Parts: sequence; C-alpha cells; structure tokens
Amino acid sequence: MIITAFFPILLGITLIWISAEKLEKYSVSAATSLGMSPFLIGSTIIAFGTSAPEMLTTFFAALDDKGSMIIGNVIGSNVANLSLVFGTALLILAFKKKDIKQVSSIRNNLLILLAVTFLSWLVIATNPFSPFSSLILILTLILVIIYWYKTNSGAEIDLDSKEKYISLKLILSLGTLIFAAWLITYGATNILERYQLGELFIGFTILAVGTSLPEIAAASSLALKGRYETVAGTLIGSNIFNSLTVLAIPGFFNSSLMAESWNYASWSYLLMLLTFVTLCFSMYIFTAINNTKKANKSVALLFFSAYFFSLLFAY
Repeated sequence: MIITAFFPILLGITLIWISAEKLEKYSVSAATSLGMSPFLIGSTIIAFGTSAPEMLTTFFAALDDKGSMIIGNVIGSNVANLSLVFGTALLILAFKKKDIKQVSSIRNNLLILLAVTFLSWLVIATNPFSPFSSLILILTLILVIIYWYKTNSGAEIDLDSKEKYISLKLILSLGTLIFAAWLITYGATNILERYQLGELFIGFTILAVGTSLPEIAAASSLALKGRYETVAGTLIGSNIFNSLTVLAIPGFFNSSLMAESWNYASWSYLLMLLTFVTLCFSMYIFTAINNTKKANKSVALLFFSAYFFSLLFAY
C-alpha cells in the first residue's frame, strides 16, 4: 500500500524537522561550555548541524550501495538550498518590503562556494566513489575551515549557554536524527523497489527535499525576522559542507557496487543546472554587497521555480 511505503519517509521528515534544529542548538551550547570561540563554532558546528541530515542519509544509502541515490542527495540538496530555501526567504522578504544589503566579507565566501561547486562537479565527473576523491574533498574542507578561522569569516550565531543537561539533550537529538535519517533512507529504498523509480530521481527528490526541510523552516524564520544576511551565510556554508563532506562519504566505503548504477551522462544536465543556480545566487548576493536593493517577488519566484524545473531532468 502507498501509505506503508511513504509512512517511514513522512515520520523521518517530521523527526528530522524537530531534531536537526535541536542538534544544532545543543551542539553550540556544548561547544560554548567547552570554551570554543563563537566564530569557530559558526564555521564548524553550525555548518555540521545544517548538513547532518544529508550526511546521515548518505551514510545509510552507502551501506546499501545506492551510489546514484547518494549523488542525487548531494546535488538535489544543494539545488534545493539555493532555489527552494533561498527563494522562500526572498519571497518572504519581498512581501515584507524589506531592503537587502550584504556586507563585503561575504564576497570571499561566495568565491569559495563557486570553487567548491566546480570541484564537486570535477569529482562527480571523474570518480565520486574513490577514496582518493574523498581525500581531496576532506583536505579541501580542512583548508576552508582554516581560512574561516584565520579571517574570522564564519557563520553568524547567537550564543546561549543557559541550557541544562546539554550532553543528554545532545545525545537524544543526535540519536533521533540518526533514526530519522534511517527511516527516510529505508522508505526511499522501498519506494525505489516498489515503484521502479530510478535512484537518481529518489535521491534528488525524497532524500534531498526531506533533508532540506529544516533549512527551509530556519530560513523562513530568519526572513520573518529580517535577518537576510544570516540566511545567505547559512546557505553558503551548508552547500560548502554538503559538497565537501556528504560527497566524500561514499568514497570511504570503497565499494565497486555503488558505481554499477552510476552513469555520469544522466547527471550532466543536473550538474549544469546546479552550477547555473549557484552562479545566479552568487551574482544576486554580489550585487547586494554594500548596495541596498529591494527584495523582488519575481526574482524570488524564479529561484523557487528552478527546483521544480530541475525535476524534469531528474525524472
């Protein structure tokens, strides 16, 4: 029955929505209590928190040797972040008639995002399932974190260390998130087998959108508060972490079975679309650096519709 096929996914998405935000919150509190600096927390803990759902669903998909599903999760999540999430936030800002102005410090992070996007394309085009590719991605991530540390350009955060029983709450949040990621992957695999849909399409839709829902909720909340700078910074960090950590996971399994269902030609159009959306996002943010501009509904709808247009290529 269709209900039994989709129930694990719906339950997993619900649990991810609840636990992802809690994991990020309690991770920050725990790191603060250990004496980590606010900017180091923003560069690492926050970015990890926003990418944790993608990492965990990818881990469980890798256990099942679902190579195409993993790549679909990475590309779909990044497209969803810059189209669904950013489009939603921009639409809210447009309805609230808010002006947008970005600080100049975001410029270098946009360049890093573009460079990482092209690097991930190169990895996917050559061999995304090799340990060497994973090593290159992880080393790049370390260099990016070092740069953030040296330049104090990590994500903006609000510190709150007043929480009690932080360790217990952190463990419960992580455990819930792991269970939720397994549910989504389990449900996606069932749908894959029952309805004979491609791994590419399942990864690009169910896994990607399901794991991006917390970011949609967070971005909407920030937009309602008028904190557009934080929305852009969080999405940049999330896409960088997705490309460098989530994409690195399958290579460490070193499984030849993952590549059996993999065909780069099937993905080239989606990679071009991801690059195009990333370029459009970067250009939009670039034009807002030290330059006040009105949030535009038409531009927001263009970003928002890009994901649905991408489904044509995924299917």
